[in-house]
Amino acid sequence: MAIFPEENDYLSLFECEPTLLDNTSKDLPFYNNKATYRFSNEEEDFIVTLSPSYGEVKIQVTQRASKRLLSLLDLKRVDKFEITADKKDHSSVLLTVVNEDTQQMIEIDFKPYFKQILKEHFTR
Repeated sequence: MAIFPEENDYLSLFECEPTLLDNTSKDLPFYNNKATYRFSNEEEDFIVTLSPSYGEVKIQVTQRASKRLLSLLDLKRVDKFEITADKKDHSSVLLTVVNEDTQQMIEIDFKPYFKQILKEHFTR
């Protein structure tokens, strides 16, 4: 089972309300829904889509001025989504993907500017 933060943690991190795939059912837990967050820093625009129950995370980053795509990360098996910084001037997350022989760790900074670091480690 994938480990993801609670809904309120994302509200604080992304500083916006999500658009939910199923917004008609009040009984559907956040964990079982699909949430899309749209937000910006001074340089980049972000679209973050989360499906916690499936372990899916999609992060699209475009340059604000030119609308040029900077990064598209579309992961289908995130084992852990960890918020590593959630401050007014600095926000970041750490995504962990465990494969058969390796573990991938993806560090992403949203503020003050976008940065992405991918590290892979052997687990055997």
